[in-house]
Amino acid sequence: MNARATPSLRIARLVIENFRTFRSPTEIVFGSDGAADVIPVLHGTNGAGKSNALAAIDLFFRAASFCLRSVAVDVPPWEADKKLQLPWSWTNDHFGLSMNYRSWPPGVRDPQRIEVHFDDARLGALRVTLTPSGNEVVLGLEKATLSSSNDWGVLRAMKSAGGFVLEDGAGNRLQEVESSPLKNALEAPLGPGSKPFFLLDARRRDFRGIGEGGPRNEGGSTLSAATAERLLALATSLDPEETERWRAFVDLIHRFKTLSDREISVLRAPVAGGEVTDLRFEVRGKQILRLSELSSGEQQVVALVAAVLTSRAALVAIEEPEMSLHPDNQELVRDILREQVQRGIVDQIFLESHVQVFDGPEVLRFSRSPEGETLVTRQPSRSDRELHDRASKSGAKQRWVTPEGYTQIPEEMRGDLGLQSGGYLWFLRSRPEGRWEAWTASELDEQFGLGDEPPKDA
Repeated sequence: MNARATPSLRIARLVIENFRTFRSPTEIVFGSDGAADVIPVLHGTNGAGKSNALAAIDLFFRAASFCLRSVAVDVPPWEADKKLQLPWSWTNDHFGLSMNYRSWPPGVRDPQRIEVHFDDARLGALRVTLTPSGNEVVLGLEKATLSSSNDWGVLRAMKSAGGFVLEDGAGNRLQEVESSPLKNALEAPLGPGSKPFFLLDARRRDFRGIGEGGPRNEGGSTLSAATAERLLALATSLDPEETERWRAFVDLIHRFKTLSDREISVLRAPVAGGEVTDLRFEVRGKQILRLSELSSGEQQVVALVAAVLTSRAALVAIEEPEMSLHPDNQELVRDILREQVQRGIVDQIFLESHVQVFDGPEVLRFSRSPEGETLVTRQPSRSDRELHDRASKSGAKQRWVTPEGYTQIPEEMRGDLGLQSGGYLWFLRSRPEGRWEAWTASELDEQFGLGDEPPKDA
């Protein structure tokens, strides 16, 4: 786990156009004061577009890596563009890339653009374009010129030794581009076998990184087959750096109280029709549990730590890290994530969350317009304590609602309140009747001005 010499892949700014709920060009700023956030936090109601923003980043890296590999092939100039004219329903298993009209907003066939501005000046800004053209999609990779981040040139391979050149629409050369930092950052930012981006979604479905294949793990494991195999490789490796990474994984798991006394090992276990790779948690002489036999919160802890520490990705995105976790463990997960960025294990971690415990000084708030488009604003973070104090002055009392419903709230009620994944619920005594009513934080914001606007008179 040595520090790397390749450029940082931190994203300072993202612009999305014509992708899912992003119709108009939408800018998402991941930094302030000239530096990118190390852990950007995305807030918003269900369906606001947070997951779509992370999916756009994922598509960017898959498409950009495919373009770099394609334009680097030495082909006649008149054949070069044809390599990037792809039919609808085309798929590439290595890059996990497919041409699917469903990623466009309904009824839209205008070019799709995903623009990434990196924090590292050596990488600058890159833009992936997907342009529908009859029965095909034209895939393009553009780079901002040195003169302005608003001026773009088409990135093409040079005929000389492996470099790239920017050309305008007429084929005129704008500038030469050094290939090594660009290719290293987009293909293997942490060295051989690494990847630029890893997404762990809230349902913990199988995630296939660039260059990864194989079926989902069977036998009840919450880890994908690829993640389980990475853990097995770390546990059995003779390489000192890989061994250190496995020990770090075990040490981090042991920081959680209910797992602190368990010996952790990884092994292949038989299942119907074959075998799977799974984790074993043992209290010697007393009990042995598989990963699927742990509590949902303990499984969440393992999945989060494995995602960050073993994915070997420069950028990691996690949807709903708070799922199934007690507030004390949420704070511990927050501290662990920050430590991994500080140690250089990852460059940047994106969190899509419904709680404030992970917030930095500022957060990104997602909402939907009446037309269904995603809107994003960068706002100061609102601390739990501030919300608690201001709500208490209005007679509200706070309780924590988990996905399991520890507060005995029926599932249907949690769904109506939008708390399927957990969140704050406030009990407010109505006036003049004196009955207790349940309010979500967003409802209190609207009714009593507990958000970023000055409070209204109750």
